[in-house]
Amino acid sequence: MDLDKDKLGELYGKVGVGNQTSLGIMGNNRDISVGEIFMIYSDRDGHERVFFFRVLGLENYLRQVVDMSRIASTLMVEGDAYLSGIERNMLLSVGGRMLGYAEKDKKGEWTFKAPRRMPDHLASVYRPMRGTSDESVRDMLECQTDGEIFVGELQVGEETLDVPVRIPCKFLPMHVGIFGSTGAGKSNLMMVLIKSMIDTNLDAIRNPGQNKTRISAFCIDPHDEFAKGVDKFGIQSVVADMSDKTRSDVIGDFYYLTTHRRATTREIGRYAREIRILWSEIRPRDLYSIMEFSPQMSSFIEAQYATSTDDWIKTIIDMEDSKDDAQGTLKAVKRRLRFLERSPLFIREGSSLLADIYYAMETGRVLVVNTSLMSDQEQFLLTTIVTRTLSDMRRALKSSGNLGDFERQGEMRLPRSFFSQVKDKARAFYSKSGMKDDSEVRDPKSLPVIQVTVEEAPSILNPELMRGQSVFKDISRQGRKFNIGLLVVSQQVSVLDNVILSQMNTEINLRLGNEREIKACIDNASVNISGFEGEFRVMARGEAIVTASYRELPLPVRIPLFDDIYEKDKHRYKDAKPKKSEEHIM
Repeated sequence: MDLDKDKLGELYGKVGVGNQTSLGIMGNNRDISVGEIFMIYSDRDGHERVFFFRVLGLENYLRQVVDMSRIASTLMVEGDAYLSGIERNMLLSVGGRMLGYAEKDKKGEWTFKAPRRMPDHLASVYRPMRGTSDESVRDMLECQTDGEIFVGELQVGEETLDVPVRIPCKFLPMHVGIFGSTGAGKSNLMMVLIKSMIDTNLDAIRNPGQNKTRISAFCIDPHDEFAKGVDKFGIQSVVADMSDKTRSDVIGDFYYLTTHRRATTREIGRYAREIRILWSEIRPRDLYSIMEFSPQMSSFIEAQYATSTDDWIKTIIDMEDSKDDAQGTLKAVKRRLRFLERSPLFIREGSSLLADIYYAMETGRVLVVNTSLMSDQEQFLLTTIVTRTLSDMRRALKSSGNLGDFERQGEMRLPRSFFSQVKDKARAFYSKSGMKDDSEVRDPKSLPVIQVTVEEAPSILNPELMRGQSVFKDISRQGRKFNIGLLVVSQQVSVLDNVILSQMNTEINLRLGNEREIKACIDNASVNISGFEGEFRVMARGEAIVTASYRELPLPVRIPLFDDIYEKDKHRYKDAKPKKSEEHIM
């Protein structure tokens, strides 16, 4: 191994006792904090490895001293002169968990493995430092940190290394959870993720020959912060920096959805659309996903849907009261549908935005959805309709061998008013070549990855609603087949349904509110983070632990402020200027 140990960082101490799970390290009397990561160089039997160790506990240690109280009392009497004689015996005993180790394979490439081994006796322990250790740590942990979607920088204690932590696009359909209490930094994290998705799409557009993945995202913004920004800059700043052509390729005609376009600023309003969904585009199961219905009410709804199909909501709302036995059921169903009549989003007649949302999602675009003026029911129903529509379109595709099959499947699965509007473009999206009925269709995994945000997740991902015909239950189990993933944002982990939690393969765990949520978060993590309870209690805003089933290492991350990374990267949104031809003087 051609490893320059000086680039591992500052030599700190030696390994003492322990096993492959936990170690005790004896180190210099330095200012160490819980959460720091040490690297341990080992050369046992000629096998060079670098072990990664996470500090979980600290204890002052005075060599050759049994009674610390006696030393302290003597110091009080004799003063600092006595201290000079014992300073060289002052050490720090460090306890913590082994995270795993890096070693080179036969091809000379770094691999990372779970802690199945131990470092050598009295192995040297190094404390990584920014500016010294960055390159070494990046190389050794590349298989644990690489990807397209930037989350933050690797955190070591209270500092960070220049080691970006990313999520690979191919794992987004395996669902992502963001958990954190109020003020933990969820909004800033979402803005960082949205910017990274836009950057990924921009990179794919600028490198058409490299077959890079594009990402579509339907991002719920409950406080109308993402476009405007929390502080100085927002997603609108990124959009405004683009040339007309780049903006058209990456953003399209719009990226911002709202209930009232006039209520937004002029700059954002240029790229805004008002959300309107027709009653005919709502399926009964959309409502089953967001509110509870008795068996009698469900049977009544299904009967009306069977006879009236797309007009089932109009039929029920227009029904006149009668005195028959079903009257109680009719009234109960009408009460639950009444919010549709009051809502500006859901309309009996007119022009719907659902087709435009579908086009955006199938062409690799990011939409910011301002739900600050919506009720919870409106927000949840909107998310459900969009998720179910995208899922049904790709289910129809997955069930088909050619375009003729797809069209028949789409007509069975989707509302007529919607499918007739999108059919021609869908055939163009999904065809491998040609537009004839016998033309072969594409695999959904070759299409853009679609990420749908579920905000205030406990309200619709709780065990009660998940027992019924929940769209989200189906997506959590089968979404990866169709390249559709959920991005679940919640202040609580403990109240979410186990079906959702068991299918979630990436968790970004920010500061949590209480012991119950910390325990639920640790129990749900895709990798073992037992013993991290103390760190959750001292997390600052914007600090997180990223766990993923496809990685061995839990990654402590500091998420940068959106304003900082925007100012660092804003030059990349400008079109590259063509180079001037060189003049040759003869």
